[in-house]
Order: sequence, then C-alpha cells, then structure tokens
Amino acid sequence: MRDLTAGELTRMRTAQDVGLPDTATIKRATATDDKQGGYTEAWTTSGTAACRVAQAGTPLEAAIAERAAGRVVWMVTVPYNTDVTEADQIVAGDRALQVIAVVAGSWETARRVYCVEVL
Repeated sequence: MRDLTAGELTRMRTAQDVGLPDTATIKRATATDDKQGGYTEAWTTSGTAACRVAQAGTPLEAAIAERAAGRVVWMVTVPYNTDVTEADQIVAGDRALQVIAVVAGSWETARRVYCVEVL
C-alpha cells in the first residue's frame, strides 16, 4: 500500500466538500456563575461548517445506536478539520442534535459525527 500525496489528499477533500449541501451550527455548553453558588449552563455557537445529514444505518452505526438508548441515530458529515467533540450539539436545518461519537482517522477526507435528536 502506498501513501497518498498531499496533493491527492487535498483533491479528495475538495471533492468531499462538494457533497456537503447544508450548514451545521456547532454549539458548546458554557457555564456562567449565577452569583448564588451555582452556575447556569447555556449553549453558545462555537462554529459553523458545511454538512450533510443522513439517518445512520451500517453495522457500526447500529453499535453506536446502542449507546443512544434505542433512539434514531443521525450521521452528520462535515469537513475533515471541523472542531466538533462528543460534548457538542449540532443544529442543522430544523434538527437539534446531541453528538454521541466523532469518527476521525488517517487520510481523513471528511469527519463523521454520530448524533441523536435533542429531547
């Protein structure tokens, strides 16, 4: 097996980006002191990214669904270098989604983010 060149990887990433027709708003929880010994948690936008949202359905996705307690699992595909973590939420269209797994690997051309709808 040979390594991909930097140019080949760049071309693959560019081709992948063409298939991301929607926009994801990535939200992170922030804590604010409530001045009464506690805090208030709010979701603030940490970034946006092009995306594609699809219902998950492969064997790997079924295993991830077990972590989601039987709820419908959605896969959000974003560019390879998108800053998203398992503590985040993603808003895409009219869906608010809680991230449950982020899949990244070598020669990454896109990042797959598994989510469930926020209840």
